[in-house]
Amino acid sequence: MQRHSYFNPYISAYYLTETHNRPRTEHKMRILFLVQNDFIWDKQSLVYDALAADEQVEPIIVLLPSYSATDFSAGKPVGEYEERYWHFFHDRYQDVYDFTNVLDLRLLKPDYIFLGLPYKDLRPLVGTGTVELARIAKLCYIAYGTQGLKFFIQWETMMADFFSCLSFHFCDSWEEKHVMESVYPGTAAAGLQSFEDLGYPSFEPYLKHHSRQNDVRRILWTPRWTTDPMVGGSHFLAYKEFFLDFARRYGSNQLKFTVRPHPFMFDNFIQRGDMTEDEVSSYKETLAELAIELDDGTYTPFEALSSADILLTDFSSLNMPFFLLDRPLVYCPNGTELTDDYQKMIEGSYVAESWAQAEYHLERLIRGEDPAADRRRMIVDTFREKHIGAANRIVDRLKSDYAERIHPVQVYLPDVEKWIFDQKRELVSVIASGNEELLQNFCMQAWYPLYLTLLPLRVHDKNLVWGEEQILEKLQEIYDVAEERAHRSCIVLAMLLFADPLTLRVPVEIDLWAENLYHDIQEIFRQYRMECGVV
Repeated sequence: MQRHSYFNPYISAYYLTETHNRPRTEHKMRILFLVQNDFIWDKQSLVYDALAADEQVEPIIVLLPSYSATDFSAGKPVGEYEERYWHFFHDRYQDVYDFTNVLDLRLLKPDYIFLGLPYKDLRPLVGTGTVELARIAKLCYIAYGTQGLKFFIQWETMMADFFSCLSFHFCDSWEEKHVMESVYPGTAAAGLQSFEDLGYPSFEPYLKHHSRQNDVRRILWTPRWTTDPMVGGSHFLAYKEFFLDFARRYGSNQLKFTVRPHPFMFDNFIQRGDMTEDEVSSYKETLAELAIELDDGTYTPFEALSSADILLTDFSSLNMPFFLLDRPLVYCPNGTELTDDYQKMIEGSYVAESWAQAEYHLERLIRGEDPAADRRRMIVDTFREKHIGAANRIVDRLKSDYAERIHPVQVYLPDVEKWIFDQKRELVSVIASGNEELLQNFCMQAWYPLYLTLLPLRVHDKNLVWGEEQILEKLQEIYDVAEERAHRSCIVLAMLLFADPLTLRVPVEIDLWAENLYHDIQEIFRQYRMECGVV
């Protein structure tokens, strides 16, 4: 079956309801981590470790093929597993599967599925769409990076195709939780969606890390990938020569410099025409000549940050982890509005509105002057109280939910069911009066994805069920007097909106159907029957 894309928040709410109302089985709580790369695994790894240590839980890792935003923009076919990424998981963990080997995640019978990224275009394989996954299990999400900017939280509110499908969104702050609850008040109030502020698990290693006095000090620069101020901005183009000059003057056996650009930075600047490939190569050569280390992802975020003594940075999700190490941070703002937590971080950091100011702060820190140290330590202590133990709290929340699913309280949303009924009724008026021409062009109709989406949806409200029965009876009457086979075939297609083919009192004749129509419908009802426990 081809993926026919149709999305509406009512669809998400419907499957949230279905998943919520489905009693759990008697097996161990089974939690699946659908992984897309190893770079962001640290956001989920502590939760996985806590689950793996619990005898009542069975965690499973499923690897999607390597596929990035660059691959998508280039139109690269999906299916290849980057060797380094594949070995990272298979060499470290038990119960690791490749999605392209599993084919259908229903085989693993998960109760919960953790997703690593919210971007649908980076999950193009059939069976990995967010709504598709929401039909299988309760979906959970820990952000792959702290929001940091108020813009990013607002951006989340516009990604309804992802966030409306989540049963559990483990937010990184009270601010994010508050905003998301305001966007999904109905499903949140009904207990179908939980927006939890339990702490951010990946902060724990930084808060627990004990610094050691090193003979060699290191200044780390983490420039952002884009100059767009809406998403944080980058000072790299403006500061790159100043940074080289500063390293020339201060670099020594006791003071080293490292540049860790965002993985997209150089490619983005080349694509935009801000730098040529030769200029990038020349800059990298100069870094090597000055003994400035270029960290292009060689080290994990924790390795890179914990080995640095001072951080020079634009906006980055790495800022907060470094700050939690209780080390001085020089922040170069770009006019973007920070979240409340990041604003607290800035209160214990140094702000540089220009390179001259950045150099001033760096020189003082090199001399051992750190006037923000006491304030920074107080702020770090407040974050420590909140974030230590986050992974265990997330595990406890899921175990509590799982315990309640032995006999779940049935929830139905009247607005959702009414929308489903109305959409089906409107389609019936279009389809049931169709002819041979409609049959031949059925799959090309603008409403075809909606039709396929509605096929397996069933209402529970007594009045709506009665209404569907009345429509089905009327369609039967029309079918009985219809003279042309094409017209009868269209009526059957309309009937399928209200009934499984097994229950129809008429044959489903497919010789007049458009190519692929039968296969699409066959797959829809195959999946529907599996979800109902009918094989």
